[in-house]
Amino acid sequence: MHAFLHDQRLRKQERLLAAPQFEAVFDTRQSAGNRVLVLHWRNNDLGHPRLGLVVSRKFGNAVARNRFKRRLRELFRRNKSLCGSRDIVALPAKHPEAARAGPEETREAFLKLLRRITDA
Repeated sequence: MHAFLHDQRLRKQERLLAAPQFEAVFDTRQSAGNRVLVLHWRNNDLGHPRLGLVVSRKFGNAVARNRFKRRLRELFRRNKSLCGSRDIVALPAKHPEAARAGPEETREAFLKLLRRITDA
């Protein structure tokens, strides 16, 4: 196991930051979603997971977008040991429920999708 999996920090190395990294994930066309969240993923050879977030302006104002991103970063940080060695890009679903989802709903949706992608 990689050393990053044992702590609760979210390091810069555990984030997708550049456009080519996001494109590589989207090009694999592996995704799973529900009414709150959509996850795209691809396996990596780094030994630890990485997270990328995409939240468009259609989701809501800056406060809503940043709140959603903070929740997802926190969920990833606490559950990164479940992610395996994958690059994951998370997006809110296009359903209206996504913008109204509370912290508990978002957590349940994220964990269900993580279980689904780790079984795939």
